[in-house]
Amino acid sequence: KEDAGEDAPVLLKNAYLTEPVEGVVETFAMPGRGEVDPTGIMAIFYYIFFGLMLSDAAYGLIMVIGCAIALMKFKNMEISMRKTLRMFLYCGISTTFWGVMFGSYFGDAVGVISSTFFNKEVILKPLWFEPVKDPMRMLMFSFMFGLIHLFTALGMKLYQCIKAKDYMSALVDCVFWYMLVGGGIVYLFHVDMFLSMAGLETKLPTVWANVAASVAGLGALGIVLLTARSGGVGKRIAKGAYALYGVTSWLSDILSYSRLLALGLATGVIATVFNKMGTMFGNGFIGAVVFIIIFAVGHTLNIFVNLLGAYVHTNRLQFVEFFGKFYEGGGRPFKPFAANTKYYKFKSE
Repeated sequence: KEDAGEDAPVLLKNAYLTEPVEGVVETFAMPGRGEVDPTGIMAIFYYIFFGLMLSDAAYGLIMVIGCAIALMKFKNMEISMRKTLRMFLYCGISTTFWGVMFGSYFGDAVGVISSTFFNKEVILKPLWFEPVKDPMRMLMFSFMFGLIHLFTALGMKLYQCIKAKDYMSALVDCVFWYMLVGGGIVYLFHVDMFLSMAGLETKLPTVWANVAASVAGLGALGIVLLTARSGGVGKRIAKGAYALYGVTSWLSDILSYSRLLALGLATGVIATVFNKMGTMFGNGFIGAVVFIIIFAVGHTLNIFVNLLGAYVHTNRLQFVEFFGKFYEGGGRPFKPFAANTKYYKFKSE
């Protein structure tokens, strides 16, 4: 059992599907005293967001096959590298899933190749919709995923406060913010301008809009009055008003999830451009050779550039938006006293 003043080292232990993302958490910081390990919850969003940003079924299959071959062929690779490859394998599965949902297979390569070289256009329709043709719909779903992500982070903060028996912080720093942000978002579905921008037709009834506004108002009032726990009345209200100003950070955090749309569109549009460039020399022999060269080079560049972009921006959504709501870190990683060599491995009999 850990003593009150002991700086105990931290060793992460997670399920098989979520432990590959432990390296992402360690890159940011190990959990500090009293904090929960965010890996299990974060991994779910990590795989989903990565897949949404790359969102091409062919690219996803290439990732899955490449990672699977490396994992099977190189049995003695370092544990950290094996976890990283498994993480990208799961991200590849997610990318394949979203690619099928959005109907992207090397962009629109199936349609371009069939119409150019076989004089018969074959279209693989999306199971859901095409973000390129309906970007506003994708933007709304990006914001929805973002809200779920942020509210989950706030829920983890609530759990930590209750676990620490800090019930006042649980009420003021979590419940009131749920009321303010959640009530405000529900009220938006009664505003004509928002409904028009979102392409929605069903309007929230006035009575429910008033309830949502009242809940948001009570949350705001609670934040102003109870955020500061000490000092005079004027000072406490001033601190509470400053804390309420933090609602603007919620707006910027939600808008930040528009990168799910932006990177997903970038992958598809660039792939489509390379496909179009490949058909410039027609459908003859020379045209086919040029198409193969441009297709291979273009899509190789596209997958690496956008894979890197998906990795960087998925990490950013975790480090800034998700961890920013509840996670501080500061823990010391556990390093067992053992021989650790690069080219030799020791195993006890």
